[in-house]
Amino acid sequence: MSIHLSSPDSLFRFIHPRVSVKLRSLAGASLIPAAIAAVVAGSPVAPALADNAPQTTPAKPAGSSAANVTLQVNPDSNDADRPDSQRVSDSYQPKGIDFGDFLFLPKIEFGETYNSNVYGSQVDVRGDFLSTIRSELNLRSQFSEHQLNFSLVGEEDLYKTYSRDDQTNLTASVDGHYDYSKDTRINLSSQAFSSHEARSSPNTIQGEEPTPIQGILNRANIEEKSDRFSFLGEVETDRLTFDDVKTSIGSLIPNTDRNRWELSVRERGAYEMFPGYAAVLQVTENTHIFDKTLDRDGYDRGSSGYRAEAGVGIDLTHVIRGDFLLGSFQQFYHDSRLATAGGLSMRAVFNWTPSKLTIIIPSIDRSIFDTTTTQASAYDRSALTVTVRHELERNIVVTGFGGLYYDQLTGVQNQNDMTYEARAKVIYAFTPELYVGGEVGFLSRRSEAQLQSFDQLTTMVKLGVQY
Repeated sequence: MSIHLSSPDSLFRFIHPRVSVKLRSLAGASLIPAAIAAVVAGSPVAPALADNAPQTTPAKPAGSSAANVTLQVNPDSNDADRPDSQRVSDSYQPKGIDFGDFLFLPKIEFGETYNSNVYGSQVDVRGDFLSTIRSELNLRSQFSEHQLNFSLVGEEDLYKTYSRDDQTNLTASVDGHYDYSKDTRINLSSQAFSSHEARSSPNTIQGEEPTPIQGILNRANIEEKSDRFSFLGEVETDRLTFDDVKTSIGSLIPNTDRNRWELSVRERGAYEMFPGYAAVLQVTENTHIFDKTLDRDGYDRGSSGYRAEAGVGIDLTHVIRGDFLLGSFQQFYHDSRLATAGGLSMRAVFNWTPSKLTIIIPSIDRSIFDTTTTQASAYDRSALTVTVRHELERNIVVTGFGGLYYDQLTGVQNQNDMTYEARAKVIYAFTPELYVGGEVGFLSRRSEAQLQSFDQLTTMVKLGVQY
């Protein structure tokens, strides 16, 4: 199928009618930059910060840092997390607008998705088309040393039939580092978001509308290197809030008992035994403080815990980089009726580059997560994933992803889940300013709990404009 975009109207015909009305009014006023800002809404990160995140990606585990652990002193900056649109050749990357010490990089995407199971349900399965406008405003520093970046990312989702699930989401973030010396660096980041919990989240009690989530995430750490030794000390403070939602009969589903602070401290040390290999020790302590002492079922879900791991870090330039860590983790709950969660922890994340055009990222992780399930203190997730990304041409990048997740509720029997996930996507850049993409995804959950199993197939195409 070919699409000829010879005029603004020819583009609007491929967009949801309510989105088209917004864009027509903006285009008619010749305010394309304003259009980017006007539809700013949404967070690609925020949903994953719910108690149990959308699809298969849970919230930040209780008692563990969400960071990927590599031989680097600060492993949190993982090249694998970059979006595919930034992986095409430099000649197809946007040039941006130069503002002296900063570079301004605006971007907007138009997407059309079909979801075969909008509510992630086993019965009364409903499919629908979803139109999306996603916009980004990025300001990147160009200092000779140090760094400071600002980002505003938005997404507006409009369903063709089930308009009660329409969403407007927003994420604003700032991050940077200060190079105190050649061996010492201070990193700071802060992110505020407003988003919605996915319908397929195990913690979502189906309301008329998705559950709104808001949060502020703050992280500060210091990296120190000396000969073969390296050290990282980090403090993280996260604030998460959830809004109440109504049911179809008008009753209220309370969610404010999930509002909380999550505080953590992490220490990481590494010693390079010989070139490319290091011994790694990492310890994380955490505390979760809920606004309400008792939740809707009368449980005090406040908790504290730790995660201690040791292993080997590998950094073989241009070939493989990553860590393999083993240890233990425990989460202790204020309420004596909630069982202590924890056990053997395992984390392995590797970036393997067999060629200049291909990267393979396998990972293994076992963590515990907060839950609101009655009588359960937490759930234990064991995850095995692999991402394969290949550059077919300088302007074409294809990506495949597979995931296997096993979830066990602590303190509750016969509610374990096994989830399978597979995705394939492609990015094709015509010029540095214009690209298209497509994605096919499949998600399948098999649960011991009644009516909690489901299958979901999604297909998506998108058009991106950037400068």
